[in-house]
Amino acid sequence: MPLGYDADHVAECKHWLLERRAEERAFDAIKVSDLATLLELSKARDFAAAQSNDPRYGDRFLPILIQGDTGTGKELLAEAIHQIWARVVGSTKAPFEIVQIAGMSTDMINDELFGHARGAFTGANRDRPGRLELANGGTLLIDEVGDLPKDAQLRLLRFLQTHSVSRLGENTPRPLTVRVIAATLRDLATEVRENRFREDLLHRLRSGSGLRLVPLRCREGFFDDVLPELLKERHHAADPPLTRSARDALAIHTWPGNLRELVGVIDEAIAVAAGDTIRLEHLPAHIQRAYLELPLAGRALGFLLDDVDGQGLIGEHVAWRVSEINASLTSIALPPNEELQTIGKFLTLLDDSSAEHRQTVGSVARLLDLDRARRQAELARSFWKRVGAGPVPEVVAAHVRAAQQQADARWHHLGHEIDTEHRHAALDTHPFLRLLREIHGLPLLRSATAGELGSAFVALFNIVKLVAPTWIDQVRDDARAGGLARVRERIATALLSASENRRAEAIEATAESPPAAKLTREDWIEITRQFRSRRAAVQATGYDPKTIEKYLQHHGVPNPWKSGGLRRPMPSG
Repeated sequence: MPLGYDADHVAECKHWLLERRAEERAFDAIKVSDLATLLELSKARDFAAAQSNDPRYGDRFLPILIQGDTGTGKELLAEAIHQIWARVVGSTKAPFEIVQIAGMSTDMINDELFGHARGAFTGANRDRPGRLELANGGTLLIDEVGDLPKDAQLRLLRFLQTHSVSRLGENTPRPLTVRVIAATLRDLATEVRENRFREDLLHRLRSGSGLRLVPLRCREGFFDDVLPELLKERHHAADPPLTRSARDALAIHTWPGNLRELVGVIDEAIAVAAGDTIRLEHLPAHIQRAYLELPLAGRALGFLLDDVDGQGLIGEHVAWRVSEINASLTSIALPPNEELQTIGKFLTLLDDSSAEHRQTVGSVARLLDLDRARRQAELARSFWKRVGAGPVPEVVAAHVRAAQQQADARWHHLGHEIDTEHRHAALDTHPFLRLLREIHGLPLLRSATAGELGSAFVALFNIVKLVAPTWIDQVRDDARAGGLARVRERIATALLSASENRRAEAIEATAESPPAAKLTREDWIEITRQFRSRRAAVQATGYDPKTIEKYLQHHGVPNPWKSGGLRRPMPSG
């Protein structure tokens, strides 16, 4: 939940929630230290004794829906809510019934929840009360309520509305006072949208937003606060209780089974360690494997602290370990800077042999290397800063501080080199890069990627250089002097000049041809035989189409291009 306050205010809120949890002994069995789960426990404490005033049926305790992944402690939370409620109403011996829906058939679910009368079906030899009746005066937890079939959903909805139930095979309603708590790992809002769960039942079960338990992998600080408590409860008295590498391996596991899975792993590790400190090799193989597959920088510190705790290592060994971690950090393969890579590819593909261009290409290659090295230095800088902020032995702390200072110095030095190379490369003033940036800023081309636009530019550049090599030099000078506007002027001037040249050539060709009036009938017949299209005749003679058609009619020569087709055979004479 994002709050518009600083970290101190959030810490104060968390402290208040921890105090509120500690005041309620019913929550003692629930392992929690993160803010999100503490908020849910605070809501649960308020919901436990909350009542609604129904004009038809009087005051009723609110039903509660608890959602969360398997193993997050939904049943523990439901039992704690029941204990708080029972204490408030003064009925500490009120029943707490649990019915597990998952895996049951529809008939079994109906019978389990609502019971049946004698003779209701074959084999019903006696009356059987359902779990709702057995929970009368107390609480019923319906676990995995998302698996209820549609007819059972309808019967449960009627019970929540009327607070009475009829056994299968009888018509007499039995009024009950039952607090219903429902739990599920399913997202019931999604189930409603996909027509697998009744929306009206969801609103009846969920008072407001209900309660939601976050998975273990999302609980910040869990392995710092709760894990030691779990070990202490199991009388694991080794000092230290577990090594740093074992703790780190537990912390990176995703825990699909949540707290239930963690408890099983801890119990196994304690048994394998036989009372000694729990080490990485005492954990299940799949948790070890995930940790050992990390890069060296991700696990070297854990091994270093393991050695310090177990052997009291001297400074030389610590220094060697730190140097190994630094080597690992600087060897991490980082992707190249995407913008610089695009610029480098663009410049490399340009067929430009000028000294300025070759110098810029080399500068971009050096900038790519410097940028990657600086980001690796930033990784090392952040890593050692994070390590130095945690609790580490003094023999390690001194070398960590030295490594952090070294990473800081390298980071600043590389930053200075990058600034110097940028000035040397002069990427902002390179004529074709400037031209490319201005083209990319045109409204019609803003959606194009830099790579797509660069490829199109390179293709056009190489074509122009092939047919007019000197013209490219002129465009380069124009781009340097005035950018896209100056290049546009040159292109417009070139197009205008070409148009005027074509017009002059046409006038000249027309002037050299004899006047149409002087051509004989035989001349016109020869023209229609010689040229297969009207366009070819127009280009060759310099006469416009109307003039040609006029003189063909005048001399009685059939027009073979009347329909725009090929020349037809001409009659003799």
